[in-house]
Amino acid sequence: MFRNVLSISIGILISIIEIFYAIKIVKKYFEKIRLIPLKQFKYILIKAPTEFFIFLIFIYAFSALLGGLITAFFSKNAKKAYAILTGFILFIMILFHMFFYPFPLWFKIIILPIFFFFSYIGGNFIELLQRKKWIN
Repeated sequence: MFRNVLSISIGILISIIEIFYAIKIVKKYFEKIRLIPLKQFKYILIKAPTEFFIFLIFIYAFSALLGGLITAFFSKNAKKAYAILTGFILFIMILFHMFFYPFPLWFKIIILPIFFFFSYIGGNFIELLQRKKWIN
């Protein structure tokens, strides 16, 4: 049980770190928001173009996939279930994040189901690799 809790914690931590660093890197490519510090994330979201939010969707999807992969890789049993639990915890965290920051409505609608789907894909992929005996 301790191993499963640790795997969920590692998956969530890696996902959050990936989101922060990816936002920091992607922010440099947009002229309007390049000079705004990341501490003022609210102003970044207000001034950001639509393309920034599209990149943000891909960042969130990749972080959920990565979190699901890591959680499923380190968990002992019920790999898909723990990967989905990782996606659910990320979903709850981003849901609170959505309430406090001014994201566009279309972004809020699109982003919320992404965490479940991509974390499930990550858990399914690790389970498939272990069934084929490619990884232990």
